Amino acid sequence: MSKRVIILFLDGVGLGEADPEANPFMHAELPAVQSLLGVSHLTREAAGTVTSQAALLGLDAQLGVPGLPQSATGQTTILTGRNAPAALGEHSGPYPNPILRELLAQESIFKTLLRAGQPVAYANAYPVRFLDRVQRGKGRLSANTQAAFMAGLKLRSGEDLRRGRAVAALFSNDFWPEADFALPPLDARQAGAQLAALAEDHTLTYFEFWYSDFLGHKMEREESLKVLGMLDDFLAGILERLDLANSLLLVVSDHGNFEDWTTSKHTLNPALTLLAGTGFEALVPRLHSLADVKPAVLDYLGV
Repeated sequence: MSKRVIILFLDGVGLGEADPEANPFMHAELPAVQSLLGVSHLTREAAGTVTSQAALLGLDAQLGVPGLPQSATGQTTILTGRNAPAALGEHSGPYPNPILRELLAQESIFKTLLRAGQPVAYANAYPVRFLDRVQRGKGRLSANTQAAFMAGLKLRSGEDLRRGRAVAALFSNDFWPEADFALPPLDARQAGAQLAALAEDHTLTYFEFWYSDFLGHKMEREESLKVLGMLDDFLAGILERLDLANSLLLVVSDHGNFEDWTTSKHTLNPALTLLAGTGFEALVPRLHSLADVKPAVLDYLGV
């Protein structure tokens, strides 16, 4: 049976120091993550943990370029395998400029897999008003969503979410922004299972979670802990449904931010990366920086 990959992208989540005053991970109970890794907290000190089930890594997000890593260049690097900050001569974000958009148009992992005849799903659901703006060329798109749009992937709607073929931005259907659009109840754990079900029909399934970076900038302590609980439930739902005998789950971020309550800016911390599923061990020694993600995933898939 062919291999499949789910990439769960977390915007702005690094591995910070084990400092309870600064790091929300020091205060969160994450039973799904702990059952995989056997560690109590996701911190820089825990990076390099490898068990029979999973690995926790911290990837270099600075990529040899001075300054604080940013979303547009970090996401472009993950998606293309190119050192986007080096190509620009600086870190840039939050949205991709024309140079980055050209890189994404030609070299994203979405485009590469589609050229090879492999099915790809961009799993995020968007409200109609956002999709209308995108079609009019007015939407402000993250590098992830920009790459999906330029590759010709379907940008999913509330109707796809209602049919169980997408996932809402904040996991649960409770926060869907279209008040007049009825959706079935769906909590974070069920949403994770829904993502894994979508992945059964695709070689690569990609989901972007942007709220973590938003909270990092806002330094929202109580909300951060709530979101970590939801994230753990989401991962539990994925792992319960995903066929780990032929699938890889890759959780990856573009830069640090969320993990440090003491600053509203991005950080120099390594980007949080978690791997689980069949064959994950072979990827561990290959993943050192954000630029390693695309080639490692393509090799894993045999593309």
